[in-house]
Amino acid sequence: MKQPLLTALLTLAAFTWGHAGDAVVYESVKLTPAPAINWELRNSETLDAQKIGGPLSIKLESCKGIVITACDLNSIELIDCEDITIRNCWIHDSERIAVQAGSCRNLIVEGCRIENVVSGVYAVGGHGIRVQGNFVHNVKGPFPRGQAAQFDTVTGANNAISSNYVINERGKSLPEDCINLFNCTGTAESPILIENNYLTGDPVSGSLDKSPNGSGIMLGDFGGAHILCRKNTILSAGQMGIGVAGGHFIRVEDNYVLGLKSNVTSLGMYVWNQSKQPCDHITLARNRVHWVNKEGEEFSFWNGGGATDLTETDNHFSDATLLTEAQPPPPSKAPLPPKPWVTVHADGTKKVRVGWQAD
Repeated sequence: MKQPLLTALLTLAAFTWGHAGDAVVYESVKLTPAPAINWELRNSETLDAQKIGGPLSIKLESCKGIVITACDLNSIELIDCEDITIRNCWIHDSERIAVQAGSCRNLIVEGCRIENVVSGVYAVGGHGIRVQGNFVHNVKGPFPRGQAAQFDTVTGANNAISSNYVINERGKSLPEDCINLFNCTGTAESPILIENNYLTGDPVSGSLDKSPNGSGIMLGDFGGAHILCRKNTILSAGQMGIGVAGGHFIRVEDNYVLGLKSNVTSLGMYVWNQSKQPCDHITLARNRVHWVNKEGEEFSFWNGGGATDLTETDNHFSDATLLTEAQPPPPSKAPLPPKPWVTVHADGTKKVRVGWQAD
């Protein structure tokens, strides 16, 4: 193997964002200590550069137009909120979910560093939920939590989990599915997008001692529809790579899925209707998968049945060349988020204001 599994996580010498030459400088802002915040019916407010205390650092209910940027905090809870942006924050070391959202509309969580929490982002209901460009490190569970990002009954257009970088270390995390869509339904014109995520297990031991049920990406969990899962990289992130467990009009395209043997590994990709609802119009196209189960046998794909109109096009299952070629590089230098919010200054420099000590 030219590059041992997951060693690329630690090998980037520099971090750039955007096109070649668009170097970004991280700036650690001076934080102002603040007590826990509990707002209801507040509109058009900004929380900037604060170190906010309390196990539940921020609770917003029926608020609109709130921006939280470059803050250091433990957890955020949102209830029935609209137009909320959480940007370039450090959310860490909590026995709670980092960002929990119930029935929210137009929520963006972007460019954040999320570490040592029960789950990363958990959105129940609502629409217009976008989790993008975050670094998520060591989600602790326990089950049923333990996701870097989970949508539960999220519906409608403009929903996405994209360009996130996830690492779960052995002995420091207890992940289930890195990304989970539970009974979520997009639209034909705007499917729920799971795209360009980079999901890994331990940098050295991969999925060893991870959950026997957790996956890299689980789609159609308890049903759902209009989902597009594409261009994701999964490197021994769980016992399985990508699963389609039910639903309609789900496309899984151009993903790179590699799993080496551990004490929990099972299979790389499956379509198996477990929802007890009709399952149809599932498309698998141009995926590259190589997965070795705990018995040491290659087991890259399984059709478990229950899905009609299953289309398979130009997939490369049992693709042993994944073992000999260089793996896709990580999207950023850990622990920096892949796509933070960048400010372009008058002199052309690009800087990122963050709520943690930048290297």
